[in-house]
Amino acid sequence: MDNRLSFIRKAFLVSITLFTLIFGWPAAGNSADLLLFAGAGLRQPTDQLIEAFQKETGHTVRVTYAGSGQLMASILASGQGDLFMPGSLFHIQKLEKMGRIDSFKKVVAHTAVVGVNIHKRYLIRSFDDLARPGVRLALGDPKAMALGRTAQDILSRSPLRAAVLKNVVVYGATVKQLAMYVSQGDVDASIIGRADAFQFRDSIRIVPIPQDYFQPETIAIAVLKDSRHLETASQFRDFMASKQGMAVFKHFDFLTLTAGNGQKGNP
Repeated sequence: MDNRLSFIRKAFLVSITLFTLIFGWPAAGNSADLLLFAGAGLRQPTDQLIEAFQKETGHTVRVTYAGSGQLMASILASGQGDLFMPGSLFHIQKLEKMGRIDSFKKVVAHTAVVGVNIHKRYLIRSFDDLARPGVRLALGDPKAMALGRTAQDILSRSPLRAAVLKNVVVYGATVKQLAMYVSQGDVDASIIGRADAFQFRDSIRIVPIPQDYFQPETIAIAVLKDSRHLETASQFRDFMASKQGMAVFKHFDFLTLTAGNGQKGNP
């Protein structure tokens, strides 16, 4: 009898070992798998903060990066997702009016600048230089990305709008795409995010946009009403909007909501 019990115990232990090797240990009962939709220009700080959150909590956060307009369309079409962090509060407010937002918190400022290819820095020294004949520009698609809509708002306040638009040779779907165009010299300049210009600081110079034309956008993170993990999604929302979260964004040259009201170019 004892030998039989010993055999059963050994068989059980072998089964558990094989199960663990093949499938891993079962997740904790209170762990959650969150889906975040985030603007493409927010990738670097977001990836870093997701890693920290996962280590601290044991929860999993999957993320889809794209233009804010594209993400909003995906949320509406699929009814999936737990969190939404676009490049502009505008998109969260649109979903809120549709009854699709549970709650949101503001995080940092999304500051638009003119990013100029380093070899064109003497040609383009001010915003008005974007209207000079022969300048090649890239702008964001206003239907696809937050900074595309922002760029249109900026130009609507400039008396040189028509001349600037004549110099546009390509429209991009994400701010990363625009920054790459400028960095590689495919275009001379573009209206991009300050943090994106900072990422390519060896090849892109910043020209500030007149404050009469532009006020920084607000980056916020929202919990979607369709989330199956409202409590955990709210925990991640608070984590992103915490001092720790803002410090990571600041490391990548995002500005606080108060500091974002005063832009500076390269020295």
